[in-house]
Amino acid sequence: MFSVRYKRYVLATLTLVYTLNYLDQGLISLLLQPIKEDLALSDAQLGLLTGLAFGLFYATLGLPIARWADRGNRPTITSIAIGLWGTTVMLCLFVTSFVQLALARIAAAVGESGCMPSTYSLIGDYFPAPAERAPAMAFYMLANPLSVLVSFVLGGWVNEHFGWRVAFFVVGLPALPIALLVKATIAEPRWRAGYSHVAKRQLPRMVDVLGILWRQRSSRHLTIAIILLFTMAQGLGPWYAAFLIRSHGMSTSELGLWLGLIFGIGGITGTTLGGYIAGRWLASDERYQVRLSAVTIALLLPFLVLFLTLPHRGQALAALVPIFIALTFFLGPTFALMQRLVVDEMRATTMALMMLLANLIGMGLGPQLVGLLSDLLRPGMGQDSLRYAMLIMSLIALWGAYHFWKVGDTIKGDLLAVKTIPCAPHK
Repeated sequence: MFSVRYKRYVLATLTLVYTLNYLDQGLISLLLQPIKEDLALSDAQLGLLTGLAFGLFYATLGLPIARWADRGNRPTITSIAIGLWGTTVMLCLFVTSFVQLALARIAAAVGESGCMPSTYSLIGDYFPAPAERAPAMAFYMLANPLSVLVSFVLGGWVNEHFGWRVAFFVVGLPALPIALLVKATIAEPRWRAGYSHVAKRQLPRMVDVLGILWRQRSSRHLTIAIILLFTMAQGLGPWYAAFLIRSHGMSTSELGLWLGLIFGIGGITGTTLGGYIAGRWLASDERYQVRLSAVTIALLLPFLVLFLTLPHRGQALAALVPIFIALTFFLGPTFALMQRLVVDEMRATTMALMMLLANLIGMGLGPQLVGLLSDLLRPGMGQDSLRYAMLIMSLIALWGAYHFWKVGDTIKGDLLAVKTIPCAPHK
């Protein structure tokens, strides 16, 4: 239906959208310390900015948008979402207080929540075969490390020379032309020949989707694993830079370069490697895919302990490299597998439900929990309170690895059992 060249263009464009979509999350984690000093904020307030203030709206608004994406025009939805995101991030230029910054983060979450369900669902239609979907999904997931690379290197430099407000304005600006590009050049596969019935189809009821995700053991364990991993990863993510500033005396310009390169190169390596192995060597063995992901996730704990306890900044930075390889290895195989565990009519809604839970708990509570732990430990631990708060959060890696391992027990049978689910007619 589409040429290979056009499909590659679509994949690259949707990956660019998803990369932009994450830029502000990487940027705010780099600039927490300058924001804290400029606005005189506590660690608990910083945790709220990176957690509940953003995660609550990002997660809850994703669900109705995903329902729209399961039957609507996904390029249009994507265009509106990324344009709204860019506009709201640029408004950070005018922030002068905690309340204003919290409102800006909430507004950014509204735009950001519409990007992933629609772009994720489009990837599934443009790359339907399992052997091509895992590498395509891995390429799409490169948005995560790419966004960190750009936001840290560019954001660190801009902050050093012009301040953190201008840094937010600069990363939001490209979203507006990209929104127009998506609307003008990406076709909705549903409107092509043979797909005209899609606009008229009845979507599965929400209760059906929830019931299937709960009854299907692979989806249940996978959902729990992703929630746990998001809680740990997003709980720790905003605090890496603050930890290196407090414990190793690094500046934001140094951190922007080093963390951008480490997170970017490590994340690109892990994501690419996971997608390549799943698509090339383990395409027909999903059990080994999830078990290999379980092993890499379990390895996060010793690597994180090294990062948080090694005495020299060079050693700590070196320990971050394997952390981000291990942390991103599972992305391509896991999100491709999630699409195959449900019928097409449930794809965007399933993703939104899983990410609703993962973001409400992970993004909503993770950073907040680390900030609260750091404040609670400060009377006894002093400057090292953040170190021990992050060490406590690191223990979640083993729990998440257990649930990834359990998916391997049932994945083959669950994939065979996937069939079309009757939809309740609209009245």
